[in-house]
Amino acid sequence: MENSLKKILLNRKFSSVEYMQELSQWHQLAIDSLSAALNEFYLHSSRQQDWHKWPKSDWPETWEQRVLENLKGTQSNLEKGIENYKNGKVSTIRSVSGSVHNIFRNLDNFGWGWWSHLPSSYRQDFNDKLVKASKIATNIMDTLSDYWKDDEILNERITGPIDEKDLRRYLKPGETL
Repeated sequence: MENSLKKILLNRKFSSVEYMQELSQWHQLAIDSLSAALNEFYLHSSRQQDWHKWPKSDWPETWEQRVLENLKGTQSNLEKGIENYKNGKVSTIRSVSGSVHNIFRNLDNFGWGWWSHLPSSYRQDFNDKLVKASKIATNIMDTLSDYWKDDEILNERITGPIDEKDLRRYLKPGETL
């Protein structure tokens, strides 16, 4: 596939409602993963030392009250943003995509100590899902904000894997490779 056509199709994909819904799904999966990790921690809390002696940023309650609630608010904004986008308003989804893009900067304010009292698979699962959501959000934000420079949109280290076969779905009627 020619790079010029690939760029057009990637722009269509990254600005499609379907791709925004994929972002919403991955973000919700991260929320579900965090909820499962918190539940697991509390389920076995009798085995934990008194975590209230830890720095407050490491407390599971802090994650539940601040991180989980913020993620739920972001999820609600994602859903509103997708609906607004369907009605021609771009700013909401562009803004919330920026929030998801920056999610790990926001998480730097919180300690991850309580995670070490769970099997590592819980943190890995949460992290993997949030990374996927963040990558998709970055692609959406960069596309809707027209931030792509030169051929950056073709760089899989930036966008993630590019499936040329999948991109064919974004051809308009009458367009050919």
